[in-house]
Amino acid sequence: MTTNGVAEDSEYPPVDQATLRQGLQTVRRRRWYLWLIILVYMPLMMTAMKFFSSVAVAFLCWCIVMVVIVGFSALARCPRCGNYFHMHGLTLLYLRKCLHCQLHVCADKRLDGKQ
Repeated sequence: MTTNGVAEDSEYPPVDQATLRQGLQTVRRRRWYLWLIILVYMPLMMTAMKFFSSVAVAFLCWCIVMVVIVGFSALARCPRCGNYFHMHGLTLLYLRKCLHCQLHVCADKRLDGKQ
């Protein structure tokens, strides 16, 4: 049996549902920002090529925003274990589970369906 996505014999204590929901919403929102900036790349470059002679400035601006958003999303903390959700050591992996406690990014939504 699990409570809040945590097995009863888990080394991680149960987290109240409000904290779990808020923390996972933050992780999901930051992941969406990352996907948005990736999807904006092609239209931005096409627009820059159409209106400007050089796309270097647009590309440089996009790269700066990309680095900021990657850092912002990489530093999202897991609401269960408190570690970085997408980072283990220096390894950055955008998986759907916490790299430390295996909490799924949609665990709060799954709990709502069970109640």
